[in-house]
Amino acid sequence: MALAAGAPAMAQDAAAAAPADGPNFAPGTVVYDSAGAEIGPISSDAGDNVVVTLNGNPVTLPKNAFTKTDKGPAITITLAQLTAAVGQAAAANEQALAAALVPGADIHGANGTAVLGKVKLVQGDNVVVTTPTGDVKLAKSAFFVSQAGLATNFTAEQFASAMQQANTAAAADDAAVAAALQPGADVHSLNGTAVLGKVKSFDDQNVVVTAATGDVSLPRSAFLMSSAGLSAGYTVEQFASAIGQGASESAAAPDATAEVEPATPEKSAN
Repeated sequence: MALAAGAPAMAQDAAAAAPADGPNFAPGTVVYDSAGAEIGPISSDAGDNVVVTLNGNPVTLPKNAFTKTDKGPAITITLAQLTAAVGQAAAANEQALAAALVPGADIHGANGTAVLGKVKLVQGDNVVVTTPTGDVKLAKSAFFVSQAGLATNFTAEQFASAMQQANTAAAADDAAVAAALQPGADVHSLNGTAVLGKVKSFDDQNVVVTAATGDVSLPRSAFLMSSAGLSAGYTVEQFASAIGQGASESAAAPDATAEVEPATPEKSAN
């Protein structure tokens, strides 16, 4: 399951005490710079911080960086200064992330008060997170290092809502796979561009696929629905390599079906 999110950046250099009857931080409220230039709308209220959309990307700013003006909430620096600060913060965050993104690390929400899950593993530009309701794949760009530690730009509420939507989508995908798993059905590659083989037989745990080089047993959890139809969690190259390894291990029993363990595809929610 994958959740899409842009890269947040923490810009703390604009701090100024907000008045008691302070600015409006409701989502959708447009914020301005010290010269009155529009920065962008507030996307979420995250405790002591707000997430503002700047040039299409979320930027986390402390609430005490804002003052109340006739136009609306405003920071005490210019847009150019904020953009520069965000760039510097992003560079520093990149280095800190490399050290923080390790298996087992807690992942906090945008406001730092809730732990959303733990890092399971890092896969290229993505991070697989273990949560109480299952694993979820997030873009690495969705993470930053806050005062609480490793964090993502989802609040706890946003994360729970996204997980619920993703689980609903995953359940629908599982039902579609169950309907598509029929003997003789084509099994496509992960990207849908090639047919890896045909379904020979299946049960609740495994699916036997007849490929050009023989039968191969795949775990039921490796199957998903793609735009091409029934698919397995392999590219053509990964499938060929996996079959080769399985065939070598079963060489002592020529009639045996090779068993292959793929990298189980994550349920996806965009």
